[in-house]
Amino acid sequence: MSAPTTRRRAITVERLLDAALETFAEAGFAAASVEDVCRRGGFTRGAFYSSFSTKHELFAALMTRETARDLAAAERLVAEVSGAADPLVAAIDRVGELLAASRTWTLVLTEYQLLAARDADAAALLDRFADGMATQVAGLLSRAAGTLGLTLTVPVTDVAQAFLALHHGLALSAACSPGVPTASLERTALLALVRGVTASPASPS
Repeated sequence: MSAPTTRRRAITVERLLDAALETFAEAGFAAASVEDVCRRGGFTRGAFYSSFSTKHELFAALMTRETARDLAAAERLVAEVSGAADPLVAAIDRVGELLAASRTWTLVLTEYQLLAARDADAAALLDRFADGMATQVAGLLSRAAGTLGLTLTVPVTDVAQAFLALHHGLALSAACSPGVPTASLERTALLALVRGVTASPASPS
């Protein structure tokens, strides 16, 4: 495949993923059709099926892209706050900004997770993805703790699961009750979570 063709295909895939995110957020994964995604992105069904075999395969690509973006943003965040007067508080404040920016994706993912409870294809996809995701998040949390001068007092995988559960729950609350000030609640909850599972280095006597 020539370089121009490869670039065109990559652009097509990105536009399909953008269209999928918007469509799934608006209609839900189960209700949205391939035609809906194509219509929003300005593509034919042929363009879709030249890149993806099924809607679930499209979702897998979307999940891979969004997760990579979130992890990369979190890595940059940790590096940026390492010199702050209180790096933990600075990190939590910035994490809140990142989570707000990814709220749409979180809602799409949460809806897909609910679908997996009764759809074998969705369950199998999430199962394949879970181990790699857990490893990446655990690695990020371990590096972040080291950068911030903290020691985890519980298994890092447990911290990752607690963090994701907290965020998904608040994302659903924000979607169902827009008037509820979830941003401040999320900041408070994240600080409590981190302080509850970490220990700071002892001060020299």
